[in-house]
Amino acid sequence: MSEGGTKDEGDRCCKKGHAGERGPTGHRWEDLAPDICRQRLIIEGTLSHVFLPENMTRYAKEMSTILDMELITSPILNHEPKYGWCVFVHWKESGMHIYTWDNRMPSFFSVDIYTCKAFDPEDAVTYTKEFFGDNLIKITYKE
Repeated sequence: MSEGGTKDEGDRCCKKGHAGERGPTGHRWEDLAPDICRQRLIIEGTLSHVFLPENMTRYAKEMSTILDMELITSPILNHEPKYGWCVFVHWKESGMHIYTWDNRMPSFFSVDIYTCKAFDPEDAVTYTKEFFGDNLIKITYKE
């Protein structure tokens, strides 16, 4: 990939298909920068036990390695008592947010990955399943 996240000849490019999709209000999506690779993945799940902040930072660092993303910052944690924890990690290739809702049972988490570098979503989902192990009740994901 060249500077600025544009595709070079021979790079594995992001999947196409965003142009023309209809949003919830019926508005048709238009890809305004088809030359820039952009990939999104949302992983959500329910857990038997709360996703603790120290585990969230470990998950963020390990996911960075799994997806071959270059860390610009260490994971940054924030807490809001009404909802739960949020972790942000900044990658050279964009970033990832992790959100938790610890005041509900079962505990719920949402991972939002946005990159300007192609990756295999199955790698992220497989890692997430392995990371949580028996703590994971249910998982879902979408690109």
